[in-house]
Amino acid sequence: MEHHKLFPTNLFIYDDFYKQDVGDMKKYIADLWEKRDYDNNWQTHSADLQKQVEFADFAKEIITANKTIISKVMKYYAEDIVITDMWANVLKPGEMHPPHTHSNNFLSGVWYLESDGGAGIFFKDPRGEADVIVPRKSVANIDNSSIVSFVSMTNRAIIFPAWFQHWVPINRSKKNRISISWNIQIKGQLGEHHEFQSANL
Repeated sequence: MEHHKLFPTNLFIYDDFYKQDVGDMKKYIADLWEKRDYDNNWQTHSADLQKQVEFADFAKEIITANKTIISKVMKYYAEDIVITDMWANVLKPGEMHPPHTHSNNFLSGVWYLESDGGAGIFFKDPRGEADVIVPRKSVANIDNSSIVSFVSMTNRAIIFPAWFQHWVPINRSKKNRISISWNIQIKGQLGEHHEFQSANL
């Protein structure tokens, strides 16, 4: 018997992602957090952390990782890539983020600046038809499950397609979960001209 797994959804996890000092990033977020004008599910107002000097080296690391994924792993050609958005999230105990996607981008990612695993991240099978008939499972695994979760750990980065629906359950920890999220877009020609489906961004 041949077993083919068709049309995979690619997701990438980097543990021990960022090896430089994070003190300036923590201070930048803490200062904004202290001046916040609302309290629940707090995020930085602007999504341009990649333009702030405190995040410059981190942004370079993100670009390097995403370029590797796009060109060397997924085998796509990209003239260049850019970070379109980058923002910080502070999820207090008892808070959560509902299901969502990141439209108008190619890849998205999250990096955990501080987390003790109290609120991970969940992903849903994008094939709605896959849930039409679901037999009982002798063993739940990646091949027969429609929801997969990953633990949020300090210095873990997770990169995934921007269209991939995801959410964060209630933070069961007694500590804040602090993360930085970003979106990536490919610059230059997309698709092939001879297929009459190309675009230039």
